[in-house]
Amino acid sequence: MINRRSDHRIRYLILILLVMSSSGAYGNESDEIPSFYQPLIYRLSQEGFDFEFLSRLFSDSRAEFLPALTTISLYSNEMPERYTQFLSPELILLSKKFLNHNFKTLRQMEKRFQVDKEVAVAILLVESRFGENIGRFRVLPTLASIALMGSPENLRKNCDTFRELDPEVSCEWIESRSRRKAEWAYQELKCFLNIIRQEKIDPLEVFGSHAGAMGMAQFIPSSYLNYALSEESFEKWLLSREEAIFSIGNYLKSHGWQKNLPLQKKKRILWAYNRSEPYVETVLQVAQKLKQK
Repeated sequence: MINRRSDHRIRYLILILLVMSSSGAYGNESDEIPSFYQPLIYRLSQEGFDFEFLSRLFSDSRAEFLPALTTISLYSNEMPERYTQFLSPELILLSKKFLNHNFKTLRQMEKRFQVDKEVAVAILLVESRFGENIGRFRVLPTLASIALMGSPENLRKNCDTFRELDPEVSCEWIESRSRRKAEWAYQELKCFLNIIRQEKIDPLEVFGSHAGAMGMAQFIPSSYLNYALSEESFEKWLLSREEAIFSIGNYLKSHGWQKNLPLQKKKRILWAYNRSEPYVETVLQVAQKLKQK
């Protein structure tokens, strides 16, 4: 009699053999799915995602693994200097023009969600410069690569790398941080797959940030599923000014935003949008400048 654990291993081996023998993609065919993606495909298929759908995605040459994203950083790049540019006279003027050109939509959002229109404009400026910079990373391989940070090989690599830089840092701490980030990315990858498997858009032509944030509003996939207001399609939402404005309003309102809210509570809500103190301060400063006549 085969016990449950043995049966689990047998099903895993059968699935891996099927993965290795599959080919075909959305545009560019490949001989087989890279071995490093196979455990990821197995886990996703065990959670209900169609095996053939996953095979086509991950055998496509555009789904190239991004090893740089499997390395954790001990230091934050969220420095105030990174955000200074958004307070320049040129970008404040650009923001005022965006506010004026989209005033009707912004006022509708403000009335509906009680979110300051200037705050929504400031977020769109800092996140994507009003859609000019929505990211250059394909979302699927970005999230898949980060999700592989928790593999034994990448855990060892991160440990060896950072122990050379700082011998005081323990491998246990590095591995714990790597696993947390990998699990976060895996959950976001699942959300992305849930978004695109019902859409007509080519999943491998969706671009975003190095963390998988998408569109003018730079929502990660879970935020899109929970807070995006999209009337037609995900593809339209990615570059729709109106839907980005209303989605931001919905997000902030859902997290407790009110116009008369104390400043510290507003900061905590903006921190949920982007966990960066310089980001939060910059959004508030830009919004304040936009309110000045």
